Amino acid sequence: MTECTRFKIKGPNIIHETIDGETVIVNLDSGNYYSLNKVGTNVWSSIEKQSSLQQIIEAIFLHYEADGEEIKKAISQLLTALHEEDLVVTFESDKFESDTVPAVRDRTDSGEKRLSFEVPFLHKYDDMQELLLLDPIHEVDETGWPNVKPEQDTSQSLNE
Repeated sequence: MTECTRFKIKGPNIIHETIDGETVIVNLDSGNYYSLNKVGTNVWSSIEKQSSLQQIIEAIFLHYEADGEEIKKAISQLLTALHEEDLVVTFESDKFESDTVPAVRDRTDSGEKRLSFEVPFLHKYDDMQELLLLDPIHEVDETGWPNVKPEQDTSQSLNE
């Protein structure tokens, strides 16, 4: 993972909602769901904008009070976990990123009070996996319910 590596949400089967500073993410393919704390939610928000690793680290560095290396390590670990859980994908960008290293950027000129940094974490839950995988959304095509995927046997009625 380089500083120019960008992140994006894997696809339409990854849904999410942020409520009171916590993000809940559902992977409709696996049936697992996840939660992110406040810092993790800020990282997820950057991922929604397809930000680079460097941009994500800088955004967190400018809003939270912590050492730049601590932030970089914690963000890298979270991004690795999100990637391993198949929630995000990476891609390389040709865009030139700022040469500014977050650990030496001066945060004092913003006048903004920074929050206390807490390590972002990804909690995984699989207790509703069977229910989420039973959802009929897995049996329909892109146009939605009640249109069955073409490769399925349509000889049986969906109402049986």
